[in-house]
Amino acid sequence: MANLLEAQFAAFLPTFLTSLAVSVLIVMTKGHHLHRTAKAQAFLDVQCCHRYPTPRVGGLAVFAGGIVAAYLFKGVYGDFLWFALLAAGPVFLAGLLEDTGFKASPRSRLAASMLSGGIMVLLTGQTINSGIAPGIDLLLGFFFVSAIFTVFVTAAICHAFNLVDGMNGLAIGIALIAAVSLALIAASVDDYTVAAMAGGIGSAVLGVLVLNYPFGKLFLGDSGAYTVGFLIAWTGILLISRNPDVSSWAVLLTIFWPFIDTTEAVARRLRRNTPLDQPDRLHFHHLIMRLMTPNIDVEARPLLANPLTTLFMLPLVAVPALLGVVTAHDNRAAVLCLVLCILAYGAIRRSVVRSFRRGIR
Repeated sequence: MANLLEAQFAAFLPTFLTSLAVSVLIVMTKGHHLHRTAKAQAFLDVQCCHRYPTPRVGGLAVFAGGIVAAYLFKGVYGDFLWFALLAAGPVFLAGLLEDTGFKASPRSRLAASMLSGGIMVLLTGQTINSGIAPGIDLLLGFFFVSAIFTVFVTAAICHAFNLVDGMNGLAIGIALIAAVSLALIAASVDDYTVAAMAGGIGSAVLGVLVLNYPFGKLFLGDSGAYTVGFLIAWTGILLISRNPDVSSWAVLLTIFWPFIDTTEAVARRLRRNTPLDQPDRLHFHHLIMRLMTPNIDVEARPLLANPLTTLFMLPLVAVPALLGVVTAHDNRAAVLCLVLCILAYGAIRRSVVRSFRRGIR
């Protein structure tokens, strides 16, 4: 076991250093590409929470780190990470086009994420084929049905990670928490192939975090958020498809925050009869930032409010993930924890909204 952990660390460190080096290179050379990589009018976007043009191509660093991890893991932990990076190509490229101002529409990015999911199914033969509910599991027993369901889940998680990428360090922090949680669950069933994959992904995003938090010198961008979502999604899918005893609902708890924030956003837009792809500033992280802004000195607000929002939220993100690790082998307990987390999210959100409304009266 000690030798195994040592071997994994020997791969994680080069992965982190590669991601960090590419991140530093992007920031140091921004004078040559900022006109393209910052989407010059990004600070005017509805969801934007920064003031100055910033490179949005952190996905390049994540991808570079992932390639190093896949190379170092090959022969020891198999080709799953290679397959995942290859399959992520369409959604990564679609996100990169958007990041560099070539305007990949939400529908085209959705199509790209579904294509990436389909490629991964073909490369691995793995799908979500059980562990949901008795009647649904019967349908998932048919490969065609489970493949479509898996592609849909992949696309949903890709978009969910993109939606929570709204504050410095938030999406990366969520990805790190999910990666560590999935690695712990995988290790508990001796699936060190998936555990190593999770560790490699975590190491790759950690390199970007150094430049992203707290001051936002580099952003993941759509290419990074979609790719990280895809890699995390398939780490979870491989975990439950290779280990039927692991609760699918516990794995969902490890990515609870992207799941619940996206679900609430869809429900909100349906209630308001607005397009599902129309951005707004009503995500949970936006509400928290607006709530704490009046309590921060005016001159310090632009510098502090954004990273402090992430600092406030990450413990909330960690709790469901920890519950996922604890309940990984008890499906009923996982479902109960999921329901409790949904109720707690709703209660906290309502409380934040009430506090915000009282503050503006």
